[in-house]
Amino acid sequence: MRLPGPLLTLLFALAPVPAAADTPLRTDHLDSRLVAAETAVVPGSTLRLGLWLRHDPEWHTYWRNPGDSGLPTRIMLELPPGFAAGEIQWPVPERLPVPPLVNFGYSDTLVLPLDVTVPAGFAGSELVIEARADWLICRVECLPGEGRYTLRLPVAASAATDPRWADVFAAAERRQPVPAPAAASVSYTAETVELRLPRGLSPGPGPGWTYFPVTAQVTSNAVAPRWLDTAGGTALVLPKSDYFVSPPERFEFLLAQGDTGLLFTALPGEPDAAAAGATGPGPAGGAPGLLAALGLALLGGLLLNLMPCVFPVLFLKAAGAMEAGGDRALLRRHGLLYTAGVVASFVVVAGVLLALRASGEALGWGFQLQAPPFVAALVLLFFVMAMNFAGLFEFSGRLAGAGQRLAQGRGDRAAFFTGMLACLVASPCTAPFMGVALGVALTLPVPGALAIFAALGLGLALPILLLGWVPGLARRLPRPGPWMDTFRRLLAFPLLLTVVWLLWVYGEQTGVLAMSWLLAALVGVAFGLWLLRFGGAWRVPARGVLAACLVLPLLQAPAPGTPGPATAEAG
Repeated sequence: MRLPGPLLTLLFALAPVPAAADTPLRTDHLDSRLVAAETAVVPGSTLRLGLWLRHDPEWHTYWRNPGDSGLPTRIMLELPPGFAAGEIQWPVPERLPVPPLVNFGYSDTLVLPLDVTVPAGFAGSELVIEARADWLICRVECLPGEGRYTLRLPVAASAATDPRWADVFAAAERRQPVPAPAAASVSYTAETVELRLPRGLSPGPGPGWTYFPVTAQVTSNAVAPRWLDTAGGTALVLPKSDYFVSPPERFEFLLAQGDTGLLFTALPGEPDAAAAGATGPGPAGGAPGLLAALGLALLGGLLLNLMPCVFPVLFLKAAGAMEAGGDRALLRRHGLLYTAGVVASFVVVAGVLLALRASGEALGWGFQLQAPPFVAALVLLFFVMAMNFAGLFEFSGRLAGAGQRLAQGRGDRAAFFTGMLACLVASPCTAPFMGVALGVALTLPVPGALAIFAALGLGLALPILLLGWVPGLARRLPRPGPWMDTFRRLLAFPLLLTVVWLLWVYGEQTGVLAMSWLLAALVGVAFGLWLLRFGGAWRVPARGVLAACLVLPLLQAPAPGTPGPATAEAG
């Protein structure tokens, strides 16, 4: 049997093909490969490897401390027994402002080097290294990425520098921070962190140098330090991070000027009198105020209704409003309940996100998508919704039939739970203005952050809420008719496209085998829903098929953070 050309293309695209050493791996906005500085492996020596990265213009990946958002790049190696991989030797990063946030990372082309110790007794004519790397690449929006690589190197008594990579390894070497000759001291006030540099540095760093905190969540990333000349030497004064909990045992930071970097370890010490009286700008300096962020969140939530994953739920509620006719009291009550469901769900999501960030996780909106079981659950949910919209079956539970119940004067519970559903289906989506608003939220104390998330939910619920309070809007809705059924079936296709995108995310996280299980589960779900249409004796086997197909993919999905097959990790 011959497969159609487009199907063959899709199958080849889904198959994971490790990148060879001389072939760059192309992923979203990034070319990458595993490279070696030398042309051969010498037993008993150190082999210098690196992850070569070439970013598309305006895109970046992250440093060891990503800053206000993002995730550091990781490299995992599979090495023979006796080999040992060191950590990534991070070059001096760049400041990457995405107002009001500031991140630290890399753009353009570079290599992230690391050393591998080769045992003296290693025998063989060739060393084969399998590697996996993962990263987050961002412009304003962010995309997770992963690469698998195979590097083959001959074993020889001596090795020469590989001219293909000499320049990028040399650039990485120039940008390697040098440990400072003496420790700095750090002290804390209620609002600031004071860093006093050791005396005798020549040339001593000054205001022309860029400050990078290596230890996260101690100082503000968005505010440049205030430099002071004190009797005890040069001092830097910075606002505390909004996520500061307690002083670390030791605080590391980097001062850089061009390719030159000095890496400091700061130990607790008393502040200098002049530094103690100095203050810097607040951490929100230059950032939109709370009111502006609330407005942006409201507008972003409103535009979120137009996203392919959310618009079908909006249509369900709008269809109910059409069928409700002129019953304004009913429209108001259900609008308020729907709004309550949306806003409460957004606040709960915000609470979980803020709690995780306070525990040290570098997370942002859509953090749930980092958990493969959650992504699998979303795939199943959107697929079931698409089958419902296509007419394969009709919902009969709490989360649907909202339009019919609204017209009949019932369904208060359905209105609230449909609001929760709207928040759930919005979780994979991002609308304009959301990024800035949520970026501000993650730099504010908890009350302000929760208010911004609540405003986002209010914006999402606003079209349905206004139908009951602005008579002109309800009158402008088209009259119910056969067109609604046709339009409803049409909306199945954006839902299916969302399923395809989520399947891609799930496959990137877990691999082709787990994604195949999930695809098989979707076929089983469609079969179970088809059986349900017959009713009677078919309901029992149909429910069994549905239960198995809904649960099995969740069991196959690895837990968040589960490592791959690597035996050595550098990061």
